[in-house]
Amino acid sequence: MPRPPPAHLLKLFFSNKYSYAQILRTSDGHIVASASTIERAQRQSLANTADKAASAVIGRILAERAGKASVSQVHWDRRHGEKYHGKIKELLDAVQQGGVKLH
Repeated sequence: MPRPPPAHLLKLFFSNKYSYAQILRTSDGHIVASASTIERAQRQSLANTADKAASAVIGRILAERAGKASVSQVHWDRRHGEKYHGKIKELLDAVQQGGVKLH
C-alpha cells in the first residue's frame, strides 16, 4: 500500500555566500515559511553568512516561522548520495530542536 504524499516539504539550498530554506505545501506548491541568510537582519548580525553557525540560525528562524504557520512536521528528501553533515546537519538539527518533526 503506497504512502500518502507528505503535507509539507523542506527545501534547502546552499550557495558559496548564503543559506536558504523553505517549507512548501505539497498540495499547491505554496511557500508556507522561509528563511535565509540573505535577509537584511541576518546579513547584519552574522559574521559569516555561509558557515555552519549561520545554517543553525536559519534553522531556528525557520522552525519559529513554521510554528506560526501551524506546521508541525515536514518531509526532507535526501538526494542520492547527499551527506548528512556540516551545514545540512546543523540546519536540520536546529529545525528539529525548534519543534518541527522531520519524516
